[in-house]
Amino acid sequence: MKKALIDILLDPYSTEAEKDDAAIDLGEHFEDEETIAVLLKVSNQDGIGEMVAASCGESLAFIWLRKSEINYNQLLLLKEAALHEALSLIKAHRYDWFAEYERRLFSRREFENNDIQKGQQEG
Repeated sequence: MKKALIDILLDPYSTEAEKDDAAIDLGEHFEDEETIAVLLKVSNQDGIGEMVAASCGESLAFIWLRKSEINYNQLLLLKEAALHEALSLIKAHRYDWFAEYERRLFSRREFENNDIQKGQQEG
């Protein structure tokens, strides 16, 4: 079943509705690293529909919540609809994770800004 769902999600000829259903089913039934990697990959694909990206983000959040274990590096990779959906669930169920995400995001932005300022001073 997992392989079939992944195949649908990765197939460029699958419809948006099929991909959306596959993303949701993956999040409900599997929590292994392959599933997480595929959901991350698809959520960030160029041209992926907003509905599918959102379902990928939601499924990732469900997996992390079910496992009671979050990967902040993976969460920081999410964009737009996928990030919004993941954060909505995380904020509702594990506010401590949400607060830690914001702390890490702020630290990363500060680090990037310092690198830019350092580069401007040297250049």
